[in-house]
Amino acid sequence: MPKILLILFIISFTKSFGQTFSPIEIRADLAFLKERIEEIHPNPYKFIEQSRFQQIYDSLYRVERSLTIKQTFVHYLNLTRSIHCGHSSIFVDERLIPPSNSNPKFLPLDVVIYDGRVFISRNYSENHILQKGIEIIDIEDIPMNRLLKNLSRYTFQNGDGVNAEVDNYYLQRNFRKLLYLFFEEQDELHLKVRLANKQEKSTNIMMKPLAYLREIEAERNPVKNVDFYKNIYLSDFDSKTSLLKIRSFDGNEFENGNFRNEISTIFKKLAQKQSKNLIIDVRNNVGGGLDYADEILKYLLQKPYQRYQVSNSPNIKVKKKGLSASQFYEPTNEFLFRGNIYVWVNEGTFSTAVYLAAHLKNQANVSLIGTTCGGAADGSSAGEFTSFTLPNTKFTVSLPLLKINYNTTSALHLQPNFEVKQSLSDFLTGEDSVVLFTKELLKGTKP
Repeated sequence: MPKILLILFIISFTKSFGQTFSPIEIRADLAFLKERIEEIHPNPYKFIEQSRFQQIYDSLYRVERSLTIKQTFVHYLNLTRSIHCGHSSIFVDERLIPPSNSNPKFLPLDVVIYDGRVFISRNYSENHILQKGIEIIDIEDIPMNRLLKNLSRYTFQNGDGVNAEVDNYYLQRNFRKLLYLFFEEQDELHLKVRLANKQEKSTNIMMKPLAYLREIEAERNPVKNVDFYKNIYLSDFDSKTSLLKIRSFDGNEFENGNFRNEISTIFKKLAQKQSKNLIIDVRNNVGGGLDYADEILKYLLQKPYQRYQVSNSPNIKVKKKGLSASQFYEPTNEFLFRGNIYVWVNEGTFSTAVYLAAHLKNQANVSLIGTTCGGAADGSSAGEFTSFTLPNTKFTVSLPLLKINYNTTSALHLQPNFEVKQSLSDFLTGEDSVVLFTKELLKGTKP
């Protein structure tokens, strides 16, 4: 970046970061935000009583002092997050976290959280004390339980409904950015850690730009299998079992027919291999186009099933060509998989991935393994979206426009047949608890 532009950016950023908003400005934008949620969102009171939503709004409206950019963001986040819709969001903008090309610096660690305790999963720094499995006791002399509580106030992603495990998932997933929001940009942070021998040790760690973290990650953890980058791919789990990994239902393959052809090829291979079991891994799959899931379900469901319905009012109707009205979808007779199906799910399973898993769970030959999904089981508010800017504080909010009924279940949460959480002991040894459980299940040694 040219020096003059960099100086102008720093001046602009410093000015905006130190900006405050008056109670009048905050209340005006809060009223505008509430009005927009109630007017635009197709189902704002699915997970919260309207009276409770009003109570939260009233308490926020009573603000009597000026707030900083960061405080204002949290203030509005309390309202948008209260409806517990994973497709509704208020964006973290460059006033809170600068764009990557200005090189903001972050904690060069990945972490996992178990029962309120934080452990290092990957280290991208030069500090060799901070190895996988080392517990972080506090940061900048703030005990971890108190720090996690503070960071949760900034959590800008959430699932559908009220689920503490899903909240913990997004806290872990966004730990690095949330830490930046809380401490703002630092050159280094002071950590106290607990080593493998239970000894406590204090150490400092230098913050690093995202570009550096990506470079070190590629160097220290190279991806050896090109299939890792595919949205969907098939591999062998054991001699009788195939594993279908679906990372996402996002992309443009559906329109040009590539996705349909790829799915057809996959199920043709399964038929040729005569696999007795099929594992479908949709952990951490945040969704995408519903028609992608339908293209897979027609090879898995043995009876016609009712597809999703779309509405923006109590009356179900067609909204657009890409979101068709309810209809029964016929399974394919050729290459239909009739063996046992095991679906791996977790808190990161959301939207279309839940639609797929929820339809499958209704079938006798299917078992779900893992943890409760992050998306609602009966449907979601999604499909089309609109965004708007709050007039005074200039935060951008995104809301869904359509209500989608999955026609799967009346339950709000999709729970697995076998609840299996990743254990701390398996994490420390590099094992996947769900994989280990499934192996035992296939052997007949698990219930």
